Amino acid sequence: ALAADLNGAHRSVLWGLLGVVLIFADAILQLGTRGVRVLRAGLSPAEWLACAVITALFFYGEGVRALQRRWVPHMIERVAALRAERTRYRLLAPLYALSLIGAPARELIRAWLGVVGIVTAVLIVRALPEPWRGITDFAVAVALTWGLGSILLQAHRALRRDPAGPRPGSADRG
Repeated sequence: ALAADLNGAHRSVLWGLLGVVLIFADAILQLGTRGVRVLRAGLSPAEWLACAVITALFFYGEGVRALQRRWVPHMIERVAALRAERTRYRLLAPLYALSLIGAPARELIRAWLGVVGIVTAVLIVRALPEPWRGITDFAVAVALTWGLGSILLQAHRALRRDPAGPRPGSADRG
């Protein structure tokens, strides 16, 4: 019933959120599956220690500080801004939410450099021998899982405050 009442602007908000959530979920599934497989195969005590340290660093540095505190609030604001945007941005809502289109030049450059950085990191990690690739994949999956939880929580809070969808500046910063 709610979906039937939503106009195009509100559907684009949901499409933007859903698209980003699906991107995160796919990455978590792929990396997490690979990481858990390596962990189940067994590690030496030193590798377990390295896994714990690397996972803690990724969790806090990427999951909490980068995603939860900085990136997710910005992404929620971008999603909210879709209600006032043109149809072409609404159709490409996940890309808009990720600041890959329709953003000021500085923000576009930063977002596309982020994509290049992620692709570079993926290529480097793929070249690592086992178990280090699996350990890194596991750590990244943990950080992304925290980020996904943050997306869902902050989006829920924004939507609860405004059932029509989040508005610019309405994202929680914590």
